[in-house]
Amino acid sequence: MKQRIVCAAMRKEGYIICGARHFDSIMRAAIKKFNDKPAGWEQGFIDQFGVFLTREEAFVIAEANGQIRQRVGGDNGRLFSENLY
Repeated sequence: MKQRIVCAAMRKEGYIICGARHFDSIMRAAIKKFNDKPAGWEQGFIDQFGVFLTREEAFVIAEANGQIRQRVGGDNGRLFSENLY
């Protein structure tokens, strides 16, 4: 089975939170539950197996699978939610 990017994710100290886009209302609510601020959370994506991937790792996978629908200024080999939708 091909690895695919399924959603945006953020990771800190072993915890991963997911959402349609980085810092969307779902992510902000989850971060608030940690009594934390968005700063300090690493931004990335998860695949269909729940594996966290950096923006750079996710870009390679998304590009290989034809998941990138549009390029956005400044992506330079790093995946952004805007590349997928």
